[in-house]
Amino acid sequence: MAIDLDGTPVAKRFVIRVPAKWNGALVIGAHGGSGGDAVDRSGKVYATSETALDDVIGAYAFTHGFAYASVDRDGIGGTRAGYALTMQFAELAKREVRLRASRYGATASSPIRTYIVGLSAGGGIARMIVETTPTPFDGAVIIAGAGADLVTRLDRQTRIASLWPLIDPQAHSGLAESDPKIAAYALAIGTPVAARRLWPYTGAGAVAAASRPAANAENSTARPAIPTIEVVGTWDDLVIREVRAYRDRVEPKERHRLYQVEGVWHMSSDDDGVGGFQYAAESRMKLDKDVADAMGEGPSYIPTVREAFDDLVRWVEKATPPPESQTVKPGSRLH
Repeated sequence: MAIDLDGTPVAKRFVIRVPAKWNGALVIGAHGGSGGDAVDRSGKVYATSETALDDVIGAYAFTHGFAYASVDRDGIGGTRAGYALTMQFAELAKREVRLRASRYGATASSPIRTYIVGLSAGGGIARMIVETTPTPFDGAVIIAGAGADLVTRLDRQTRIASLWPLIDPQAHSGLAESDPKIAAYALAIGTPVAARRLWPYTGAGAVAAASRPAANAENSTARPAIPTIEVVGTWDDLVIREVRAYRDRVEPKERHRLYQVEGVWHMSSDDDGVGGFQYAAESRMKLDKDVADAMGEGPSYIPTVREAFDDLVRWVEKATPPPESQTVKPGSRLH
């Protein structure tokens, strides 16, 4: 597929699936990272990123009657360029879905609702989409989404870059959980001391980022134009503070929900994409094996993501408000 990006045709891999009993709605999946090859912990390539959200929402949506489409951005992250590509792909996917659905008896003029589900960097793209007025989407689920609050992110990065060298286990082994430096770091990063095994990934990353020139970035408006539900783990040291800050300043508040899942990191341990983080931690960042192990041992937020998606659909199509923002145990129902 070729999409014109700033006037330049860009070839991208994609998937578009239409069930035989299509319900007239389309889900666009926006994967994390910048796309390209998906690797496992050993570094073996097992897929490319257009299928990255199949295990989280793609297969679930398809089996429940939704058309599903996703494009591998393949080198384009959660930037304005990623937003532009996703918007262009969504229009292409709508046309293709209507065409394919006609084979099953639907007409080309069938009504179509469009939902965006974005993870991490793709969640940042979804955030740009929901803040666009007008937007061609009807609702959004943002999972561990980037781009929530720039001020909080910069504060977090600055603080943990200065604090991490004081508690880095490679230099300071044996620090007790009660050590004031550990408590200070937990406050700066936004996750509890119980999540300490996961800290090296973000801590080392912040130290490395501090040595590079600051990139230009725009803050979110915190004004979603469409119903928006976010799901994030309470151990997500990449985005948790920013996502909570977004919740606190969002307007109108009745258009936004935040569901936090206890003990879950940035990516569920049962998401096949966690292998990429494990590979990066061990092979590129040279972190201890225990860090990568911890990434694959935590609980799942996938059941909450799917429940949030079902609630979003009822919210959009039946005007039934979803449960209020809350924190839940993994696998527990929202209430």
